[in-house]
Parts: sequence; structure tokens; C-alpha cells
Amino acid sequence: MKMDKKEEEFDSEKFYEENVLPYIKSKGVQKVWNYFLEITKTDFFRDFVTSSREKYGIPLHGFPAVGDTYSKPEGFNTSGKLIDEIIEKICKRYALHYADYSEVIENYIYYNFLSPLTGLGDCGLFLVSDVIGEKEEPFGKLFEESDDAAYPIAIRISPYASQNDLVDFVKNKVIWEKEIGFLQNKYRDKNIRIGKVKVKNKEIQERNDFIYTHKDRPRKEIMKLLIAMHKKNPILWELDEAEISKIISLENKKRTDVSA
Repeated sequence: MKMDKKEEEFDSEKFYEENVLPYIKSKGVQKVWNYFLEITKTDFFRDFVTSSREKYGIPLHGFPAVGDTYSKPEGFNTSGKLIDEIIEKICKRYALHYADYSEVIENYIYYNFLSPLTGLGDCGLFLVSDVIGEKEEPFGKLFEESDDAAYPIAIRISPYASQNDLVDFVKNKVIWEKEIGFLQNKYRDKNIRIGKVKVKNKEIQERNDFIYTHKDRPRKEIMKLLIAMHKKNPILWELDEAEISKIISLENKKRTDVSA
């Protein structure tokens, strides 16, 4: 059978670079992802990962990669129970969309790596839905519940609208502030910090993580450990005891719960 010319010329790498990568790097996806990364630092999340690995017979640091491939051992199966626990204990607690983040968290528990899904529309602030199709073939109740919780406000789009029409619509100040904004305020939970998580300089966060890892040691000892790191950046790594204590206090608060 002769292949269609368009199928023969399809370049998956080019498609990824031109379409998927810009989406993954978009502000909406990054807002949710930064919020999720803060969640992964909480004691609650870390304890959940540790207990899940122990409960299902997963190695302490996840299953190792074989070459460039990650896979579970042959015959290994949690029968969907792990996904159910992830949804119930993590996704619901932190208002994460079940279909996207249950898979992200499952991969982390299995393989110890964190990476957002790479499909257009995954892990972001928006969801494209076929309103008519969903009525004809409704999804499972659990995922309908997730859609409603994560995306409670919908903009119905005419099949005859252009991209510019949609942009003009949402850019209208009255529409955005009085209609969309009104409904956002109605459903917004002040404890969910999507869009509020400040992204620190990577080296500052590395330093803070280093300090937190050694938080139970005397402050003077931590100072000595930091001195050994001065070659990285003396300005960032040379701290006194009071500064170290403040960082530990802030990290403790943040890791107790991301809503703190």
C-alpha cells in the first residue's frame, strides 16, 4: 500500500521542537509544574513515596534503567492500586489533575525521575474537551470529577471561530475580569498555590537543599560544610549561623506542606 506523501515526510523531531516543546515551556505548564515540584519536597509527599515503594516491593530508589530504557520487572503488577492511592492521597489533596499527575507520580515512584507528560494539553492550566462527545461517551466518574475540580470553568468555542477570535475574546477586559475572573474567584482555593510558587535561582535552591539535608547537625558544623562549597559561589555559600537557622526554618515550613 502506497503511503501518503504527508505521512512519509512527517518529522517527529521537528514536530516536537516546533509544537510540543514550546507547549511544555509555556507559562501555564510551568506554573503548575513549579507548584508540583514544591509538593514533591514536602514531608507528606516523600513519606508517601517511601511507603508506597515499601508496600509494593519497589526498590528504595526505584527500578534501575536498563540502558536508556525504564521498565518494571516482568510479572510486576500493582493491579491499579498504586494509581488509586496516588489519586486519593496526592492528586485530590493538592488539586492536581488525576489523568496527568497520577502518571507523573507513578513514574517517579517506579523509576525515581520527575518529568511532565509530553502530550499537547498535558499538565497545564487548560483542558480542551469535546463537550458533545463527552455526553455521548462519558469518561469514568473519577476522571470527570478530576476535570471538574481542576478545570471548573469552560469557554465553549464555536466550530467557526478563528484563533484571533478566541484571543480577542479572552483579551477583552470585561470578559476576563468580570466573567472569567468572577468564576475563578468563586472556585479558587486559597491553600492551592499554583502560580504563587516563587522559582529560586537553581544554585540558591541547591544550597538550601544542602543545608536542609544536614539540618540536624550543629550550625557551626554546617558552616564548615558550606565552606567546602565556596568554590561554587562564595557569595551564596558563605553564611553565618543565624542565616543557616533562618533557611532551615523556612525550608521546614515549606516542606511540612506546600500550602503553608
